[in-house]
This record gives sequence, structure tokens and C-alpha cells, in this order.
Amino acid sequence: MEAAVGLLYQASQIMLIVATVLILYRFSRGPSVFDRVVAIETIALAVVGYLLLESNATAGRLYTDAALGLALFSVAGTIFLGYFLGRGEFPDE
Repeated sequence: MEAAVGLLYQASQIMLIVATVLILYRFSRGPSVFDRVVAIETIALAVVGYLLLESNATAGRLYTDAALGLALFSVAGTIFLGYFLGRGEFPDE
């Protein structure tokens, strides 16, 4: 049973690495800046996935907290960049 879990863990790591390489390709070839922003968000989500994998493997709470914080900041940053790129200016208060 533990061999199967280890195999699934390694397969998940390989899939995350392949996904990140494909996302980096999309980031470098993106025809617009919006594609690049989405690629950055997707890379952040891949990192969140890796942190959660490590959290599950080591039973450490620190990785889970880091994944949650990164996900929250990533979504907030993407929303802010989308607003800025759509309007061309920072929001006034």
C-alpha cells in the first residue's frame, strides 16, 4: 500500500513539473499581456499544488498555511492586475 502512495506522489510531482513547463512556455509565447497574467496566476496555483503535496507527504501544517497565503495573494494580485490592465490606471480613492 505504501508503495502505491509513493508512486502516486511521484506521479503527481511529475505532472506538476510538466504543467509548470507548459505554463512557462505559454508565458513566454503569450500574444497579449493578459495571457501572461493568466500564466503567472496558473504558475502560482501549480506552486500551491506542490506545497499541498508536500504538506500531505510530511504532515506539516506550515506548507498548508503557506499554500493558503499564496493562493489568497495570487488571486488578489490577479484581480488587481486585471483591473489595472483593463482601465490603464490605478483606482482612485
